[in-house]
Amino acid sequence: MSDTAIKRRAFRDFDWQKIRRIILVILLLEAIMFAYLYLINRNPVNWVQQTPGLGVVTAPRFLFSIYGPNENEGLNKPMDVTVSGKRIFVADTLNQRVQVFDYNGNHLYNFGKNGKGKGEFRFPYGIAADGRGRVYVADMYNGNISVFSEDGQFISYFGNSVEIKSPTGLYIDGDRMYVADNALNRITVFDLEGNKILDFGKKGTGKGELQSPNAVWVANNRVYVSDTGNDRVQMFNKLGNYLGTVADVDEKGTGLFLNPRGVAVDGRGTLYVVNNLTHEIFGFDSKGEEKLFTFGGMGSESGQFFLPNGIFIDDQGRIYITDTINQRVNVFSNI
Repeated sequence: MSDTAIKRRAFRDFDWQKIRRIILVILLLEAIMFAYLYLINRNPVNWVQQTPGLGVVTAPRFLFSIYGPNENEGLNKPMDVTVSGKRIFVADTLNQRVQVFDYNGNHLYNFGKNGKGKGEFRFPYGIAADGRGRVYVADMYNGNISVFSEDGQFISYFGNSVEIKSPTGLYIDGDRMYVADNALNRITVFDLEGNKILDFGKKGTGKGELQSPNAVWVANNRVYVSDTGNDRVQMFNKLGNYLGTVADVDEKGTGLFLNPRGVAVDGRGTLYVVNNLTHEIFGFDSKGEEKLFTFGGMGSESGQFFLPNGIFIDDQGRIYITDTINQRVNVFSNI
């Protein structure tokens, strides 16, 4: 029998029905997954609750979205956002740059480009600004934090590379910088000259232990950390001592958080947590004991999200949330 005849016979004998069944099973599993996501997100809950000392705490109202200067130069998987001097700085992560907008969301300029050198990024992630007109950008893949002027001029690298491996979230509290390190599973605290003051946390699932922390925020003498790998948000004091865990189950005893990302606290003391995989934002009292409201939900309409990540709240009560897959920043107000 010739080689050609053997190949033809093998082709005829191949079990195509088995391949079809495998493909159908895969498609069915995908359909079930998307149906589940749709059902848990189709009606995002927006509810309010009376809270002693705060009155009625309501979910914030949607203002507008920021996409970028035009369709060809839009945001691409924006991971974090901050505000300084009425300018909005967005980590435009997959474009390896920072985009800057005015307070109304109009594009002003960009800085940074793909690379490993000074002023260059591979995966810009966390972003923060101090009171001196400096902007700090954490590059998760390059393993460093770069310091820029507000107009985008590179100034220096921040901190010691030995103490920073895979930085994600940044937060500046007075003269201290808090860095969430995804690879080292800890929070490292520096002064603004880059000198290490302390660190806390280690890899694990116990109290005070972390797995892939994503974001950090300091308020009310508490340090809030999104302990992403453990699906929880933990609280510490400024010395790094464990205080407690934010309420992490619902009224049915079911786990509340699914891949929590950004955390922030507003001027009323309300704690916001970005719950990435349910495409929602949760609001808690400052002690993390009571859930006050939920907003968002899966979708691309105004005020909805698809895998939100970073959050920042400015002193005017504006809330900025990066909506990664929808490639935008959604802006809300709690006033």
